[in-house]
Amino acid sequence: MSMVPPEVTAFVAVASRLPERTLDAIRQATATAVASGTYDDSAVPTLSAAEFSALNKQVRDAFAPRAGELRAGRPGGLRSAISRVTRTGQAIWKRDRLTADQYASLTETFTAHGVPLPSGVPGSGVSSS
Repeated sequence: MSMVPPEVTAFVAVASRLPERTLDAIRQATATAVASGTYDDSAVPTLSAAEFSALNKQVRDAFAPRAGELRAGRPGGLRSAISRVTRTGQAIWKRDRLTADQYASLTETFTAHGVPLPSGVPGSGVSSS
């Protein structure tokens, strides 16, 4: 049994099935948000080594069937998709460590494309381990 929480597993499953053009739009939206200062990479909560390893494996396994497709698209498409989903997965997993604004900033590029997020208010002490 994976240590990855079910809500993160559900997010990874949905996100890894997004069309290539949607993943590219998320990539571009994130780059724009970073450039404007509305997305702060330093706000992404850290995971323990074991947690990160489990999440990283789950994300990479979810994208493995699409590797050829995403590599054939824009350069860096696969790498970007894996990175974006991993970092958003970290925010979902440890959302109790984030303010509502931080959580929204770190997840907005996916929610803007209809990807559902788990319930629970960031910073409210919701268990995420």
